[in-house]
Amino acid sequence: MSQYIARVEQDLTHNAEEQERIGQEMEGLQQRLDALQRERGVLLGVRQALGGQGADQVAPSTPAAASEETAPRGPTDAPGEPGTPEAHQARKASELTLVDLVCGHLAGQSEPRSAAEVSADIARAHPGRRIKATVVRATLEALVAQGRARRTKRGRSVFYSSSAPARATRSSD
Repeated sequence: MSQYIARVEQDLTHNAEEQERIGQEMEGLQQRLDALQRERGVLLGVRQALGGQGADQVAPSTPAAASEETAPRGPTDAPGEPGTPEAHQARKASELTLVDLVCGHLAGQSEPRSAAEVSADIARAHPGRRIKATVVRATLEALVAQGRARRTKRGRSVFYSSSAPARATRSSD
């Protein structure tokens, strides 16, 4: 009986060591996968900002990404019943590109905004969309390169504003 107990203890120790080793490998692989996904998001944003193919026209790189990106949109994705103004507004917002959203947001601001602020504001305004700060930053930089946005630095911080002339508001006389 004692040899069985010793063997079980030995197997438990080996099992724990193997779990630790595999866990470390998985952690490293997960970090690598996360980095690749962030990089892909940035590249898609830059391509979209430069007027290239839209993100929805790109084949997903992983099975998990395929299920997320190509999943059918259900009625829970748009608020309200189909045909209501809320549903129409939600559909209209989902059709806007990130470039449209960023340009529209900058045009509505009275002072320059950081990429993080722009990203957070757009994410709040469009909760149904996945907005990543890195993609917004890349989009902003592409817009600067196209002359559609301006970049200013204050110390180590970078702020962006619309290069389009501010719309004059008409006052009723």
